[in-house]
Amino acid sequence: MSARELWKILHTPEFDAFTAKEYELKEYREMERSTAHGLTKRRVRIVAGTDLSYIPWGLAHKILRGDEVVYEETQYKYTHRHEMRWSTEWIEPPLLKNKIRVSGTLRLIPIDEDRCKRIRDMSIRITLFGIGSILEGRVAEQARKTSEKFCRMVAKWKAASLL
Repeated sequence: MSARELWKILHTPEFDAFTAKEYELKEYREMERSTAHGLTKRRVRIVAGTDLSYIPWGLAHKILRGDEVVYEETQYKYTHRHEMRWSTEWIEPPLLKNKIRVSGTLRLIPIDEDRCKRIRDMSIRITLFGIGSILEGRVAEQARKTSEKFCRMVAKWKAASLL
């Protein structure tokens, strides 16, 4: 998909719903949106299960004390630059509220009329004594897998929209 096409569908209600289904999220809901001067700011509530392959279930359940994680992502999408900055605020479980900081930038680089390259830079900081750095590495690995899945997901979206 071209950078222009992908940028146009990103963060639409239809693509958000498709993303939630593909990533098996319990919730992916836009809570706030404002647009001014080529910048769209939005806040999204995300609820994911704790069936995280990068953390052993027993450890996840002990740390998280529940079966889901809830966080809000604030996104700043620059319409004409194909660039978005984002940051995450953890809501549940309360233990993680001030212990995890994740932020980054997403950029689309046009390759030709039909393709683009998606670049996602992330900063991950987990300050849980004794396991923070281990979890940072595992979260980074999961982010790489998620990125690979995104490419397949976009291809699936495009194929479905052509039917």
